[in-house]
Amino acid sequence: MRQFILPSSYHGEATFAVEGKESQYLSKVLRLKVGQQLLGRDQGGGKYMLTLQEVTKNRCLLSCAKVDQQDEVTSTDTLPAYRGPYPNLTLLQCLCKGRKEEQIFRQATEIGVSSLALVSSRYCIPDLSEKKEHALTSRFDRLEAQVKEALQQSGSPLSTTMVPHILPLEEVPKWWNNRGLALFFHQSEREQPQPSLTKLLSDHPIERPIAVLVGPEGGFSDEECTFLEEAGFHAVLLKTNILRSETAGVYALSAIQVILTERETKPVHL
Repeated sequence: MRQFILPSSYHGEATFAVEGKESQYLSKVLRLKVGQQLLGRDQGGGKYMLTLQEVTKNRCLLSCAKVDQQDEVTSTDTLPAYRGPYPNLTLLQCLCKGRKEEQIFRQATEIGVSSLALVSSRYCIPDLSEKKEHALTSRFDRLEAQVKEALQQSGSPLSTTMVPHILPLEEVPKWWNNRGLALFFHQSEREQPQPSLTKLLSDHPIERPIAVLVGPEGGFSDEECTFLEEAGFHAVLLKTNILRSETAGVYALSAIQVILTERETKPVHL
């Protein structure tokens, strides 16, 4: 079931008007008609039953009725939806060239991650250290737009958030602060034995956080791998073909989600 992410200007009003692209999304993309309903979420993840009251050329008027998080919302949109449980995943994506990060963030949000962050490492092709503030702001604005669009189209019940600045790799362990399992995916053979993903997740509670660190197009240096391992990150070799950076993160997140959710929902035979 798709949903509508209410803008930050919404503060619990009984009726609320949206304009521009947001109005177009409701009337042109979802093709809602007056009287039809849709699940809405505010910036904090609160749930609302939205009813379309009025449509003009560039404006939609909605009535907004808050509902409890546990309540099912009957929407005009009949697309099926998975309601959890979800693993608590954080994607730490090293900088990629072009606009690949937008694709990565959109797909990761569709999969169902809790948070997203960009990381700078030695072999990153883009160097944003000298970028002016407005250029970085524009970059993050585009990423936020992709996250919002993905939340709406996928109907994800998670309030995916984004770290609003770039994390240097050497600061990542301190930022993560041992919140849970930390993995980095390095697509090359190394002498050190690497546990399988299934083994690392064998007794991991689904609600406990997991950091998924994916390298740039040039991968991680040996020094970076050693630094991460000494900081408590586990190196994981994906047992598949050599993957592009924009594919590796999606592959890793999907594998983790399948392992944990299927274990969580596996029927118990008495």
